[in-house]
Amino acid sequence: MSIKSSILIHAAMIAVGLAIQAGALAADEDPWADKDGRQIMDEVQRRHGQYPYIYEEQSIVMEDKLGNRDTRKLNRYSRTEEDGTVRFMVIFQYPREVQGVAMLANRNPDGSVFKAVYLPALGPKLYESSATGSSGTLMGSDFTIEDLTGEIPGEQQYLRRPDQGLDGAAHFIVDVFPAGVAPGKETIQRRHYVRKDNFVIARTDHFDRNGDVLKRQSMHDFKQIDGEMWRPGMTIMVDQRTLHQTLLKVDRRVFSRDYVPAEMFSAAWLFANYPDLPRAAEGPAETGGPDAADPETETPGAEPAPAAAGGTI
Repeated sequence: MSIKSSILIHAAMIAVGLAIQAGALAADEDPWADKDGRQIMDEVQRRHGQYPYIYEEQSIVMEDKLGNRDTRKLNRYSRTEEDGTVRFMVIFQYPREVQGVAMLANRNPDGSVFKAVYLPALGPKLYESSATGSSGTLMGSDFTIEDLTGEIPGEQQYLRRPDQGLDGAAHFIVDVFPAGVAPGKETIQRRHYVRKDNFVIARTDHFDRNGDVLKRQSMHDFKQIDGEMWRPGMTIMVDQRTLHQTLLKVDRRVFSRDYVPAEMFSAAWLFANYPDLPRAAEGPAETGGPDAADPETETPGAEPAPAAAGGTI
């Protein structure tokens, strides 16, 4: 073998060794480089999965493309049972004309969902709703009950896309499809932008049946709750067609079983605690309207229960 051939072979061996070493270093630097979409979303769920018992006081500001605004204040209650049943309820507190209006939802372990609306002015009766997607929005906002309760990982399949940068941070990109269908433009439901540093979902694009972006949801003002768990203090949903947008701000948040007892998620509790009010005879609205000062988000340490089965917020 000639000296030249030996040199070329030696150089090639060095190049291969360097490539292997570089690959190993890259893997050490990014342990998630070879992980798939399911593994990434499992980590999201592990870190930020739904607490079993959550009470929140929220403000909602809706704005159309002309800048016209409408404000709502509501209380949100959610509870996850040991069998995986997720109970969810929102009760509007402001303005006066919608005070006591409530939306109640139960998501059963088999995936079936019961949704109903309570309108105090129409008497003690629940109106069951079968609306889904954009037709099932929350009191004129751009959020649906499904947006607020989150997806169930077991009912989805996830496909990782090339990573991207967003707002100066590196993100995993994960497309969401219904379980049991072939991934494609016509079947994509959502696209999650997951921050690599703490695995929070910073943005979610919601798609229509043609595979076009229908709504864009972005999460802001993240606060560290406990250990690796983070929660957004504000969420913005923008309809990409009408440019109508909804800002949802958490004014207060409490993790405690005492704030969300099981009997609360029932027609009987609503009828007893939110009967029809004599709105026409009432004077000016009390404090708590859109001009009132918002309290800071609270995250008391009451019953910091471990994450339970349920959707991801």
